[in-house]
Amino acid sequence: MFKSLAAKIFGSAHNGGHHNKKKALTVVLGLAGILLLAFSVSVAKDVQNPASCAGCHVMQPYFYTWQSSPHSNVSCLDCHVEPGTGFASVLAQRLREVAVYRFGEVSLPIQGTRAISSEACLECHSNNRVITPGRDIRAEFHVPHLGYGTSCADCHADVAHAGVGAMEAFQLDEATLAGFKTATYQDFALTKTSCTGCHDGERVTYNCEVCHEEENIPQNHFKPDFGYRHGPYVREDVDDCMRCHTGFGKVREVQGTTIAEKTRNARFCRDCHEGARPVTHDPYFSVSHKIPAARDQSGCMVCHDWTAPPAESPLRPANIVTCGACHDQVPAGHDRPRWYWDHKVDVREKGSFACFECHGATSCFECHTRENVGFGN
Repeated sequence: MFKSLAAKIFGSAHNGGHHNKKKALTVVLGLAGILLLAFSVSVAKDVQNPASCAGCHVMQPYFYTWQSSPHSNVSCLDCHVEPGTGFASVLAQRLREVAVYRFGEVSLPIQGTRAISSEACLECHSNNRVITPGRDIRAEFHVPHLGYGTSCADCHADVAHAGVGAMEAFQLDEATLAGFKTATYQDFALTKTSCTGCHDGERVTYNCEVCHEEENIPQNHFKPDFGYRHGPYVREDVDDCMRCHTGFGKVREVQGTTIAEKTRNARFCRDCHEGARPVTHDPYFSVSHKIPAARDQSGCMVCHDWTAPPAESPLRPANIVTCGACHDQVPAGHDRPRWYWDHKVDVREKGSFACFECHGATSCFECHTRENVGFGN
């Protein structure tokens, strides 16, 4: 049809001279304009509909988490398009995205090229809004934080997609997709990790009263060494710790029955402890650890539990380091039958520095005085 129409138009233009050529060109341009307008209207409706994003397989994690989020009644464009951006720019960006999806390689999570600006957030929200947190979090944070140059997304990055963008690389199989479909309110909530990105004790203080109402903070939290000597308090009542540090004032279930299992499976504890040795594990800890280990091994078992959980268990396995990994390594000569009596020769000839890699400085006196063993030749 279009071919015969074009033939008629251009044929008449050829037979009718210059005037007919202009008329034919006008008709062609008019038809092109109508087609472009129809395409633009279609795209305009499409980009306004968040469900259209789910048409791209790689966008499904973002679509399903958005559906469960506090922003589920907000269009994608309201956040992802800067205020004042023209429709032509939006259309061009959408076409680029389609081209990348169709002809490029997209890995998950998608690495965005532009952060959500505070201006986009303030189209709906007021920077004078008093926050409505749980527990005893202070309520006057928005104005001072924005004054520091902090953007809304610096703290609230999880509010729409439950932190999908910060996840490690993943494949989108059915099981993974099912997890995105069942996102809950807590997956979008502001967490302590969101705060410690800045409040790490170096860039900003991490004194509790900066964020919390002072009267609700346990007194032991104000001790100077509490940050690295809170283990005994945890062992006294780990569930009380979890009231603030996992559930924002509400008791929230943490997997495990023992203190070691609960602390290993609590996200709050892992935020600080995962990948970092406790400060107590200094260069002398190899000889001094027998004292706290003899008193209470529950703290040791958080990391060094050699009992792996059952395969179907949701518990996280420990970083298995058994006592025998070190103590079964007997130095040369220690297995001689008379080592107990003859080691003084090695000490006299080679010195005692090698001994103190395993033995404490008082080890000699513990044997020689307790067992009344003389020091003579």
